Amino acid sequence: MSVLIMLLRKMARNRWLAGSLLTGMLCCIALTSSMPLYKNAVLRYMLIQDLDRSYAYTGHHPGVISIDIGMRTDNRKTQKAIVERYSSYWEAEIAGSERLDVQLDQRIMETVRFALTPVDPTRVDPKPDRSAKFAARTGLEGKVRVVDGRLPEKRQPVDGAYEVMVTDAALSELKMLLGQEFRIEDPRVERGDIVIRPVAVIAEENLSDPYWSRWNLQQERNSLFLPEDVFRAHFPAGGPIIYGKVGALAVTDYTVYDTRTASFVLDLKGNLSARMMGNFNYSVSTSVWIPGSDAMTAYADRELTLRNLLWSLNVPLLILIAFYLYMVSGMLIERQQAEIAVLRSRGASRLHIVAVYAMEFGLLTAAALAAGPWLGAAFTRVLGSTSTFLNFVDRGALHVEMTAESWLYAGLAAVFTWVVNLAPVVFATRVTIVDQKRARARVGKRPAWMTFGLDFILIGLSFYGYWLFTRRMQDLVKLGLDGKSLSADPLLYTTPTLFVLGAGLLLIRVYPLLIALIYRIGRKIWTPPLYSTLLLVSRRNRVYHGLMLFLVLTIGTGVYNANAARTINVNMEDQVWYAGGADIVLRQHWRNDAPVYQPGGPAGPRVVSSRINYLEPPFELIETLPGVQRATPVFRKEEADAWFGTKSGKVTLMGIVTDGFGETAWMKDGLLPYHFHEYLNLIAPEPQAALVSKTAADFFGLGPGDVIDVGWQGRRPTRLTVYGVIEYFPSFNPNPTASAQGRPANVPPMLVVAHLDTIRHSIGLEPYDVWVKLEEGADRQALLDAIAERNIRLEKFEDTIGAIGQSRLDPFRMAVNGVMSLGFIVSLVVSFIGFMLFWLLSLQGRMLQLGICRAMGISFRQLLGMLVVEQLLTTGAGFLIGIGTGLAAGRIFVPLFQLSFDPGKIVPPFEVVPDNADIVRLAVATAFMLAVALLILAWLLKRMNIHQAVKLGED
Repeated sequence: MSVLIMLLRKMARNRWLAGSLLTGMLCCIALTSSMPLYKNAVLRYMLIQDLDRSYAYTGHHPGVISIDIGMRTDNRKTQKAIVERYSSYWEAEIAGSERLDVQLDQRIMETVRFALTPVDPTRVDPKPDRSAKFAARTGLEGKVRVVDGRLPEKRQPVDGAYEVMVTDAALSELKMLLGQEFRIEDPRVERGDIVIRPVAVIAEENLSDPYWSRWNLQQERNSLFLPEDVFRAHFPAGGPIIYGKVGALAVTDYTVYDTRTASFVLDLKGNLSARMMGNFNYSVSTSVWIPGSDAMTAYADRELTLRNLLWSLNVPLLILIAFYLYMVSGMLIERQQAEIAVLRSRGASRLHIVAVYAMEFGLLTAAALAAGPWLGAAFTRVLGSTSTFLNFVDRGALHVEMTAESWLYAGLAAVFTWVVNLAPVVFATRVTIVDQKRARARVGKRPAWMTFGLDFILIGLSFYGYWLFTRRMQDLVKLGLDGKSLSADPLLYTTPTLFVLGAGLLLIRVYPLLIALIYRIGRKIWTPPLYSTLLLVSRRNRVYHGLMLFLVLTIGTGVYNANAARTINVNMEDQVWYAGGADIVLRQHWRNDAPVYQPGGPAGPRVVSSRINYLEPPFELIETLPGVQRATPVFRKEEADAWFGTKSGKVTLMGIVTDGFGETAWMKDGLLPYHFHEYLNLIAPEPQAALVSKTAADFFGLGPGDVIDVGWQGRRPTRLTVYGVIEYFPSFNPNPTASAQGRPANVPPMLVVAHLDTIRHSIGLEPYDVWVKLEEGADRQALLDAIAERNIRLEKFEDTIGAIGQSRLDPFRMAVNGVMSLGFIVSLVVSFIGFMLFWLLSLQGRMLQLGICRAMGISFRQLLGMLVVEQLLTTGAGFLIGIGTGLAAGRIFVPLFQLSFDPGKIVPPFEVVPDNADIVRLAVATAFMLAVALLILAWLLKRMNIHQAVKLGED
């Protein structure tokens, strides 16, 4: 207890440093523990979204788990054993599973078919051959509507007969009427007294109910449905009638699924039958049906990729926090260096001293570990609320659940921070009082990193990484492959940090020489305060290395993160806009005279015209929809044929109305030598004018003034004159892809743009798309409602704005935006804390020097001016170096993020998009730090007593 009290008092004396250490530990543990939390939360969010979409597209409830077991044996004992094994396994692993929230547990039982004869042949025709089977389903009575008759009694038999339910199709197939009685006469039925009486005709009450997901009543033409309790009591497995089939269906609440549940369900799909049946597999035929499994299959790979991506994104931030912890603990140990040296001189071993600090830092680590994961949960919610970089939206909180994995990550991070904090202690325990005296004489000694050239090593490693990734990117583009497998490579995110650190060290190496040059140039004209400050910074620059490098790392990393995040966001959205072409692209249903052939129709030769005539729907229906600013028809024929001289090839033929297309289509500025409106104006006056892509011009050898013939199968081609060559055009991708169809692998996509009217009159009229530009702030739901009200039949509807919104929900984009936004904020906070600590401790350590300056006659204003200049020469320089290295890293390394995309789909070309607003934020934050520091320094200087400082010097 006494040791604990001593440690608490010691931390109280250095409460600011202890609090700063605790803050850094909290950040490190919170960031580390948030990685599994975010991974699980965002994958769960995406899983639910995918399952919802699967439900909407297929109509099958994605939470259904079902097995159908058909009997291959007539042995009653074997059947009984099979049913008992299946029931016990289903109860334990599915219906009773803690992983699955089972909302409906349906069992089905069916016997083999048996022969029926009427009890009273005088009232019922005995001639038809009637065969039927008993069947039962859990809860059937509550899921059907009675079309005719009444539901069976619960206690049976009634008057010697079993009351059953049938479908209308079964009533017709078996030639029965309600109330008629039939006796089972079949050698496979051990009892001869079984009489049945149909009392109800039933149908599904609600076919959209998941109860009917797998087995509905549409095909039940021979089933006699008994209440489940009656079936189990009177016709158990191994009883009088042989079973034909059993099965089960569980409807689970898929909205509470997570990735572990998805893995469990996928495992069931592949192994449920084998585990359930065991040695009876040869006696049954099984079929497992899990409709949501297709939406769950990719999550194992997604989980691994997202985990790697989160580590990659957080490694630079963890390096920054580790540097901060080392710097703060170094300040703490530096204040206690004399105390450590005295203890060493009086016989204390290094192990004893390290043990004391290990306990002290252990208390801080324990406190940080207790609170860190919960702060990590808050970080996770921040990560999930980012739409773009530093743009937070209320899309609904992610479901964050603390897991053993997050606590494991937190524990590892706690050990890491504890070791980092102890590192300065280990170095300090090597110093005795004699070593301290010697060290004072070696203040000007070069630091180790300068001696060993750490700055050149780090820059070399960063450029090696740049060369390596550039080679990979060139190979991917050349082969048209997908680069997503490399997008989560940790080196892709760590290499820029190495560059910022190395470049910062290099500039810090050169900076004192620049200050010394400035000092020498004006040493005869500098005022005493400025003279003293320049001399101090140039000769004792090692004191400021830690602060300057810290600022370079935080600010440089912040600038780089800002450039990277904004570049990724802008390029991703530009790709969506370019591929879409307009706000909305739709196509109405075109009536045509294409023949429709019915299966099973009369055989014989059929004469089919290769030409199909279409009836164009009213274009005005689209133009007058609410919220539509402009609409234009755009015809697109993907596999058109083109000829020039002796060369032919497949091209994409696009027909447009130039003025409407120019006002509707989206095109990024700078992709073409001139604005794409100029190219539209070029072909507007001439009906036969056309624009061709650069790929087509290179393939055919075309140039302005050449003529090219274009058409497609079954149509006569038309001749067009080339008026211009374009490299890009809305929705056209000129990049080769590995999956190109309809053309040789070495031939890139080609485009010909012509007038729609020319194509319509010269070649033929075929269905076209309508590109729509919406008014600003238009309600897209109102537009959809109007389409439904006007009964506009659509064959295609692509919402580019909706696609962009959906892309912002991509887990990888959310991770990039969230981690980089959080890193930017943490960088600012950590740099502010580190900056304030350094200057406060520096001022306290220089109290004697400042007091002597005041005693020598330097005024308060001059002294404050000295400190201002000193801050500008150190903090200001660190800020400028950080800005410069961050921008340089952005220009050099951000283009490598093309590896995060499919190189074949990077259209428009990848472009670095810096935002000056981020630099303004950093400048404001730095100015605020300087202002606060100056206020505190001025306040401390005001309170300084000269006689105390002079007396301290005499002592």
